[in-house]
Amino acid sequence: MMPLLAAVHHLKGPVIDWPAFSPLVALVAGGVVVLLVGLLRPRLVRHRIVPSLTILALLAALGLCIWRFHHPATIISGALRIDDLALEADMLFCVAAIAAVLLAWRSLAPRESGHGEFHALLLFSVFGMAALASSQDLITLFLGIELLSIPLYILCASEYRREGSLESGLKYLVIGSVGSATLVYGLALVYGSTGATGFAVIGAAAATGKLAGGVLGDPMFLTGLGLVIVGFSFKASVAPFHQWTPDVYKGAPTPITAFMATATKTAALVVFLRFFDVAAIAAQDTWAPMVAKSVEPVAP
Repeated sequence: MMPLLAAVHHLKGPVIDWPAFSPLVALVAGGVVVLLVGLLRPRLVRHRIVPSLTILALLAALGLCIWRFHHPATIISGALRIDDLALEADMLFCVAAIAAVLLAWRSLAPRESGHGEFHALLLFSVFGMAALASSQDLITLFLGIELLSIPLYILCASEYRREGSLESGLKYLVIGSVGSATLVYGLALVYGSTGATGFAVIGAAAATGKLAGGVLGDPMFLTGLGLVIVGFSFKASVAPFHQWTPDVYKGAPTPITAFMATATKTAALVVFLRFFDVAAIAAQDTWAPMVAKSVEPVAP
């Protein structure tokens, strides 16, 4: 027992820059508080106080983002990068979530699914988007994708007495799971070919040609990049991986549709920029033409 206690005593966790991490902490703390307050039975609490607390948490995160502007920091052993790009995206997420709360104030979805649960899931989804937009590591990237997606699966089906809402949630769950599986398989191939999870280390390994046959000659790395592009395209509704979008948006509650149409796509775009500008920049001659071709306008 004593050796075990001595070993535990010497364990040290990563140093966390709490001021830089504060916008994400505000979202998590707000989600927990909203979920607990939503358990109270009085109508005033559920219909007025819970949405007000949600907006307050989002405003707090928005204020902390403004406070941290122009103060970039890499935190949690390089897993997250809190810079102006991430903070701008976080501010957009918070504004979109505030708009969703106001749209849902008198709507049916919070009453049927529970005010506390509805608003807490919205806050946790914003937290996932913020983590995704700040990701500098394959692990935090995938965690951010899942933290973003799982609450939205439930929120799309929050009007559970309406068949269209349940169908929307189920379709988004199935298609989102396919997109997540494609993404994680691509990330696994990238890790397998480089032996690293950090974006900077992956980019360095690719740039120095340490892969088998060089980066442009490693089929595992290139296949991984292709699958990562497909996974991001699912989340951002990029053609031809956008077929799920009309059905999901049509059946989901209107506030959630508005939120997904803005915040989710922004999160996918920001993480795409981070990953391909750092981890895969050495292979730009390979993936850039493919991405450009997919968005090329069709001639009349």
